[in-house]
Amino acid sequence: MESTGSLNEYHVYTLWAVWLLIFVRMVGFFVQAPIWGSHHVNKPVLVGSAASIAVVIFPTVPATNEMVELGKNMAEGDYAPLIFLIAAQITVGLVIGYVSYLIMAAMQFGAEILDVQMGLSVAASFDPASHGAVNMIRRWAFYLAMILYLMMNGHHKALEAMRYSFDVIPLSGVPFSHRMLEDLMMKTGLIFSIGLQLASPIVASLFITQVALGMVARVAPQMNVFMLSFPLNIAIGLTLLGASLMPWRIKLAQLFEENNHWMWQNIRHMIPHAPGFSGFW
Repeated sequence: MESTGSLNEYHVYTLWAVWLLIFVRMVGFFVQAPIWGSHHVNKPVLVGSAASIAVVIFPTVPATNEMVELGKNMAEGDYAPLIFLIAAQITVGLVIGYVSYLIMAAMQFGAEILDVQMGLSVAASFDPASHGAVNMIRRWAFYLAMILYLMMNGHHKALEAMRYSFDVIPLSGVPFSHRMLEDLMMKTGLIFSIGLQLASPIVASLFITQVALGMVARVAPQMNVFMLSFPLNIAIGLTLLGASLMPWRIKLAQLFEENNHWMWQNIRHMIPHAPGFSGFW
């Protein structure tokens, strides 16, 4: 009887540990992922969504031998392995969420450049939604990218990738991959290159405008070119920004599809025994 009760106790601890590790991985993902990671989603809603998804995924995730051993350690009062695995699963979720957010970050970086070039960064005002000063073009670009992301079902594809991660990345290990780290560094660099590509036509036009105003200042010194440049830069920038909406939409649609591929690729780099993998299992 004591043996049966002990086994039941191990079983309860094992199931609880499996659900908890699923939950913390989802929380780590939501903290970084588009839409969920923004200030428009309250933290209780984020935690509740992660808990609900963990309940749905929980029956499909098997309790491996390593998890059974973890349950035995917990039943004996040893929670150190659980704390270590919680930190590991949060890291896995953060990495996947970070990759899913790359295009949104690139879009905002490009818009930040336009804010500076157009002179709108000076007019940054306090935004209660973001709890700080936010430039106008950057905020507009965020909403544009968010709407397009939702229209393309990017949030559904991100959740599909997360569900796939539970099939190939065990809850009982810490995935460290040289290929994953190299891929993360390369993808991080794409934030700046993609942002510059999106903003470069308008930035080049504004640079030409500044050169033209400099020539006007030499020809007509009595003209206050400095004060003229502010409304002129804003007018030209907004006009070109409106003309760039369709090219941006097409480019962003392609980038979101590529970003979905990057997310799945990053998950595969964390699979145990995959090429380039090295870790503690």
